[in-house]
Amino acid sequence: MVALVLTLGGCGTGILRNPVPEALAASAQPFGRDGLRDWGDSLDLADVEQRVAERQAILQAQFGAEIAAGRTPRLSYLALSGGGQWGAFGAGILDAWSRSGTRPEFQGVAGVSTGAIIAPFAFLGPDYDATLREIYTQYSTADLLETTLFSGIVSGAALTDTSRLRQVIARYVTPELLEAIAVEHRKGRILHIGTTNLDAGRPVIWDIGAIADSGEPGALELVRELIRASAAIPVAFPPIFVQVQTPDGRVFDEMHVDGGASSQVTFVSPALPIGELTRRALGRDLDRDVYVIVNNNLVPPYQTLRPRVASIGGAAVSSLIRGSAIGDVYRLHAIAQRDGIGFHVTAVPAAVPCPDPVEEFDRAFMQCLFDFGASLFDSGELWSDTPPFFAARLPDPQDPS
Repeated sequence: MVALVLTLGGCGTGILRNPVPEALAASAQPFGRDGLRDWGDSLDLADVEQRVAERQAILQAQFGAEIAAGRTPRLSYLALSGGGQWGAFGAGILDAWSRSGTRPEFQGVAGVSTGAIIAPFAFLGPDYDATLREIYTQYSTADLLETTLFSGIVSGAALTDTSRLRQVIARYVTPELLEAIAVEHRKGRILHIGTTNLDAGRPVIWDIGAIADSGEPGALELVRELIRASAAIPVAFPPIFVQVQTPDGRVFDEMHVDGGASSQVTFVSPALPIGELTRRALGRDLDRDVYVIVNNNLVPPYQTLRPRVASIGGAAVSSLIRGSAIGDVYRLHAIAQRDGIGFHVTAVPAAVPCPDPVEEFDRAFMQCLFDFGASLFDSGELWSDTPPFFAARLPDPQDPS
């Protein structure tokens, strides 16, 4: 059987592509336009200076008068990690946060994978909490995925078909939603989602607000596909091909998959110094807070594995994802310290009072996790000001607290 599969795989036609040549990778852009995305790791100095110049004008227009009047604005940001059905945890937190009356209007929201599904609705505010509840409690695996195991192994790019997920995304990411995002973008607010460009092997941060406000006829479809790409777990889900165009009009495609393949939690490239940028634009810094929701359990339950390829591979990938998430939280913590930003993080606790999920998207599990996220927020014990497993000092044995 293995020999047959390998033979058929070699004979399969696969997916025909027109990939971007390496020499044109920097100049080829969606719609042939700059400013719709950035690399999520390093940026060239010219790109940094361009982004600084763009944000300077926005900051001056948004906060210049308030600063001149002697007031210091306080801005809040939200970063949402990947985690598949565990995104119900973050959706439940947002719902309870709204009900508490303390949820801020986020100046910026960024999401990866399942966080990319949550991000547009979190960005637009509490009016969309019911939408998040519906997405994370009313859909099961059969509503989102179709298994294509044999054809995927033989000649395809994935083991499932996400056409149903595409239909669900289109149901909620509507022209009206895109226009609402564009309106907030024009106010200076930021909505980012992360994907991984597999051709380049690098994370990409997409400015969804800029795309929404671009006026391009294909903007809505691009946003829908980027959300699907951000959640496209490599091998399990098919990659998404994003069409790009060079300045001289040549059209190519890029292969994008789950943002979590390169970064589980993102917000901005670490190459952009937010504090210095603000001081240059306004002559002083602003009060800022970043809230990070990790939609995953960072201390997984102990389980004895069967010595089989599927169980070994699944456990290894899960371990890699958790390790990546922890590393990304530390990176965001370092950015927050550098730029004088208040840091608040939460993750799914080791003990969750929910039955183990029995499928990829288990409605009963997601409903329970949604409610648990909400109850954890209500308890007042949700946030930590340090990354997971980070000890700022040794505990005092004489201090009973």
